[in-house]
Amino acid sequence: MAKFDIGETVICSIEVKDDGGILKDPTTSMNIAITKPEPIGEEIVASTAMVKDSTGKYHYDFVSEGKAAGKYRVKYIATDGSRITIEKEVFVLE
Repeated sequence: MAKFDIGETVICSIEVKDDGGILKDPTTSMNIAITKPEPIGEEIVASTAMVKDSTGKYHYDFVSEGKAAGKYRVKYIATDGSRITIEKEVFVLE
């Protein structure tokens, strides 16, 4: 689990690949959502588009200035037509 100091920009990034392991872009959208699970699953970033860096590579800069310390859950949502793929990770602000 990655740890960051409050005030740092947390760079959330993901690679999207096809069944053969080749980088590809989802045809519909590549979004991110961030929640703080304590105390009640507070939504910090509603589902929003990520920045495309190159084919299949995306990032989102999460500005942590003024945010509370603790664990944050990141959900990456790739939508390719009717197929939705979700990947999750957690980071900590200290």
